[in-house]
Amino acid sequence: MSDSSRSRFWEKAAPPMRVVGAILLAAGMIHLYADKVVFDAPTFGSRAADSLGDPRVSGFVARGIADQVIARDRDLLAFRPVLVSTADAVVRSEAFRAGFRRAAQGAHAAVFSDSVGKVALSIPDVGVLVRSALAHDPALAAHVPSDLDAEVSVQPVGRVAQVLADLARLGHRFRKNAFWAIGSGILLLVLGIGLPHNRRKALLSGGATLAAVALVVFFLPPLTRIVLTASIPNEDLRPVVAGVWDAFSGGLRHWALLLAGAGIVLAAAASSFASHVEVGGVGRRAWTWLKSPARSWQGEIVRAAVLTGIGLHAVLRPAATLRGLTVVVGAVLAFEGLRELFLLVPPRIRAAADHAEDALAEAREDADELHGARTWLRAALVGLLVVVLIGAAAVLMRSPAVVPEAPALTDACNGDRALCERRLDEVALPGAHNSMSGAEIDGWMFPNQELESVSLLGHGIRALLFDVHYGTPIGDRVKTDVKDEEAFRAAMEKALGTEGFDAAMRIRERLTGDPTGPRGTYLCHGSCELGAAPLVTMLEGVRDFLVQNPGEVLVFVIEDYVVPADIEAAFRDSGLERLVYRGAVTAPFPTLREMIDSDQRLVVFGENDTGGVAWYHPAFETIQETPYTFRTPEEFSCRANRGGPDAPLFQINHWIETTPTPKPSNAEIVNQKEFLLARARQCQEERGMLPNIVAVDFAMTGDVVGVVAELNGRQ
Repeated sequence: MSDSSRSRFWEKAAPPMRVVGAILLAAGMIHLYADKVVFDAPTFGSRAADSLGDPRVSGFVARGIADQVIARDRDLLAFRPVLVSTADAVVRSEAFRAGFRRAAQGAHAAVFSDSVGKVALSIPDVGVLVRSALAHDPALAAHVPSDLDAEVSVQPVGRVAQVLADLARLGHRFRKNAFWAIGSGILLLVLGIGLPHNRRKALLSGGATLAAVALVVFFLPPLTRIVLTASIPNEDLRPVVAGVWDAFSGGLRHWALLLAGAGIVLAAAASSFASHVEVGGVGRRAWTWLKSPARSWQGEIVRAAVLTGIGLHAVLRPAATLRGLTVVVGAVLAFEGLRELFLLVPPRIRAAADHAEDALAEAREDADELHGARTWLRAALVGLLVVVLIGAAAVLMRSPAVVPEAPALTDACNGDRALCERRLDEVALPGAHNSMSGAEIDGWMFPNQELESVSLLGHGIRALLFDVHYGTPIGDRVKTDVKDEEAFRAAMEKALGTEGFDAAMRIRERLTGDPTGPRGTYLCHGSCELGAAPLVTMLEGVRDFLVQNPGEVLVFVIEDYVVPADIEAAFRDSGLERLVYRGAVTAPFPTLREMIDSDQRLVVFGENDTGGVAWYHPAFETIQETPYTFRTPEEFSCRANRGGPDAPLFQINHWIETTPTPKPSNAEIVNQKEFLLARARQCQEERGMLPNIVAVDFAMTGDVVGVVAELNGRQ
């Protein structure tokens, strides 16, 4: 093939190469966007949760929740409007969105499985949230089952939806090909611009082609939404699908604008080499094409279809049409602005070159060389500006507005943003000693706290220390289940002293008659006769607290006198087991953010027997502590007690022992912020560890929560 034939071949091949290159580049970017937003499980869950911010979606989910509540109790049908409005508030809450996001993330693999046609998302503990939202109407709230889980079904409906689902699954399978398409597109664009003889014209054409393809991508999401919703036979589902589609596809328009900007930069750079570009002339030719009959019937059909489509879109969606026209006008203005920017460079280069010519040119050859250098310098500077602008666009492509990232489930961890990126062993928690022993519980003798465990959580306590025993209800009391009388006596006298033990025995002797309930696990302090509460009931309250507060992490330290299997059963029956931390309790611990994102927000330790339950950890293999028997404030020390020196967590025991009757008057002294903070800092210095648990009696007295905030603030 001769040089002239080869040249003609590349001249003819270059335009298709530019078009195919622009299309491949755009397709690759769409695929890359899908890889980041749809094919990535965490971001997929996040986008699904974000769709709940659309009233069309939240209303649909709220109506579904209300109908599920009514299905459990048909007598609630009369209250459906109240239940729908309440459920709508729940759906918009942070707690529900956290559960919805995790459910969507968990279902991600099934969504893109070829063998699954319908996917059901189960959002746990929705009943807890609805009951909480109905707290102003206790009678109605009592009819809502606390174990209600919301079910949301996801299934392609309509032919277009099925096609899109199949394309998504195909794209998910070949998601690594996005970079191949982008690289191939760039290569074809470069060849389509560099091979023709008139490179300025090719650059102008390539930039215009890239911008045109990008504008098609810009209008693709709303157009696809229109076609998608129109294909769905159920009119009630159409707005819901539209809302979900917008949540997933909205960011793609930012990508399209940046791609269009790159094309405009290229075209403007090319046009700066010409004396002028007739943008107005281009507009006039386009207008002439639209209003004048075409030369062929095929062209006339295309012209008529374009006019009809634009007209119908303007009538049916005037706001969207106006936005589209704004984008087009903005692109034209940006083109002109960039062209002017590029045109600022050549005159200054020309002036400098002319000055150099007058001063240095003594021969025609020198002038010609300088003229060539001037041309190359001009091209180099224009090319540099192109590279800088495209590089800036590439940087913008990494911004959260353009590449949506999975937002955090909550802005704060244990009430403080600064704690989110800290590991568990880098965080201090306010704790309550004998937290089950609350004065607010009817009939509880010798309480250590003003409030019971769940109430303490509402006041900032994040570490609960409590005892669990076997007991059998007899009337309105619980009788401790005793197998070894001597061991029971020894444990009771150690915990309650002789006076407390005698009081428990007097009550025990009066508990005669048949049991009024089965043997079970109870929160008791040594003797259930002195006060008892079902373990499962307390755990249900903790579950409700964690469901309603998705940014909180808790620690339990259980003084256990029951077998681990019964602890496990109580957690399972209460619904709290799904929230326990299942990782290792050795360094390095996860951060609070990681625990929250995985929804493993309760670390459970046992003091005695924890064998056989994976998430139930031996306390003093992980926790080292101070002594806990101090008779006066002056006796406080930070010396080592239980737990080895290598244990990664540190617990300060801080109360005055006055067995069997803890005294609030002592707490008024030792729980004061200055006193408690001074001891915590002393122990931190002596032991070389941050106090991870600061456990006190009467946690509502003094300021243990404020002290812990000070300790966390020092990190």
